[in-house]
Order: sequence, then C-alpha cells, then structure tokens
Amino acid sequence: MPIRPIRVPYSPTGLKELLDRLAASTDASYLSLDPLEIVRRYKDPLDIEIAGIFACALALGRADLIRKAAADALDRMGPSPGRFVRDYDPVRKGGVFRGFVYRFFREADLDLLCLRLGNAIRDHGTVGRFFAKSYSPDHADIGPALSAFVRGLSDGPVPKSMRHAMEPGSGLRHFLADPADGSACKRLNLYLRWMVRKDSLDFGIWPDIPASKLVIPLDTHVARIGRRLGLTQRSSADWKMAIEITEVLRQFDPDDPVKYDFALCTAGKLQACPDPPDRGACPDCPFAGFCVEKG
Repeated sequence: MPIRPIRVPYSPTGLKELLDRLAASTDASYLSLDPLEIVRRYKDPLDIEIAGIFACALALGRADLIRKAAADALDRMGPSPGRFVRDYDPVRKGGVFRGFVYRFFREADLDLLCLRLGNAIRDHGTVGRFFAKSYSPDHADIGPALSAFVRGLSDGPVPKSMRHAMEPGSGLRHFLADPADGSACKRLNLYLRWMVRKDSLDFGIWPDIPASKLVIPLDTHVARIGRRLGLTQRSSADWKMAIEITEVLRQFDPDDPVKYDFALCTAGKLQACPDPPDRGACPDCPFAGFCVEKG
C-alpha cells in the first residue's frame, strides 16, 4: 500500500523502515518493563483474559509498582483467576481483596470488576465473546465496540459494599473510560492489543476482532514520541490523538498498525527520547533523523 504524504520534513518510507526494525528487535527480553510479563505466566485463555484486564486496570505509575500490584491482586484469586471470576459470589468470596490499595484502586473496585466480568463470562462464555457482540466490520476502528464494552461493564445494580467503585475518581471509573467521551482509553486499548494481536508478545486469543481495527494505547511515551515524529499535531493525549497516530501507523501496516506500540513505548521507558528534551542525547536517539522538534 503506498504511504500517503504526512507533513514531516523526512521520508515517511524511512520512518516505516525504522519502526519495522524497532518492532522486530523489541522482544520479550524487554518484558521486565511491562505488566504483560505478569500475564504471560498463565496459559489457559480464560485466565489470560482475566489476568490481562486486571493488569491493565492497574497499569498506572512505575512499572515495578504496577507489576507488584497486579501480582498481589491476581495471587489473591488463587491459581486460576478465570475460574475465580467466573464463579465469583460477593457474599461467599467477599473480603478476598480486603486491604488492597494501589493508586485510585481499593477493595470495592476489584470486587465490582470481578462481579461484572463474572456476569459477562457466565452469559457469553468468555470476555472476548462479550466484547465481540458489539463489534461490526463496518466500524472504522474499535471505538464503538469499546464504548459498548465499557457500558456493559459499568451498567447495572451495585451492591452496597461496592458503591465506592462507581463514585467519581474511583479506580474502576477511571479505568472504564469511554472513547465516546474523548478519553484515549490507554489501558483498555492495551488490553485489546494483548488479546487481539498474535506474535511473540501478544496472545491473539480473540480471533473475532481484526488487528487492523485496533487503536494505539496512548501512554505518555507514545504521545511524546508521536509529537516529536510529527505523527500528530495535537497537544492533548486524547482519543483524537490516538486515532491520528494510529492512522499514520496504519499507512505503514494496514493489517496491524498497533504492532509498533511495544517498541515505541519501550523506547520511551528507556529514555531514548527523554522528557524534558536532552539535546545531548539526540545523537544516540533512534529517532534522531525523524524528529520535528529538534532545535
């Protein structure tokens, strides 16, 4: 597919070649920087679905703290988080998360997420089938299905002991953001990447959703590097920026635009393109020949 012009003072073809090299070389040896490593200890697809969504929900802050919080939450569920959530009963299993605190998240947030996911699994068999029921090939991207997924997990009666989880500012409300409201939905798009894509990193256990419709998980690293490469003109890291960056990446690989995410995010974590800018680091930066913000 020919690469459509983007407004940058360099060859887009050259950037594609660089990103392809980075994506090919950024492999599982970098997983210590990513909560995905916690999820990869599970083999059963239902366990992967549940471990993945909890790890993504808690993906706030430093990588080591995220991994610690995710491991704590999953260890409390026992050897099979999928079975734990499928059979979750707030009366019989209440208290499993007692004392859990991480950033915005408290016991009630994890309890309510278990309750809603358990309902979805019992009704549809898997989280993937629950998500896929709202997907249409006519959608330009995954946004409409993601909105329906968020509403499905947010709506419904809330037990008194879990009401904190539906209050403004709670961890679960913060996680279940809706792209229709303009949120970049970074952690939900990260979860979709893990579930939909199939390679040495991502699991590819949701075959009903094409990787071509995914949207980049827009964290601070991807937003910063995206601006410096001229992939976006926006200043706010919102859904529109995520779509703008994804549209450029889709020109590079129409079938799998989000394959570049792990490499871009890892480069940011390794301070290849630091913030604030450090001009002394530019000669060693892999993006040096493509940066539009140098000066």
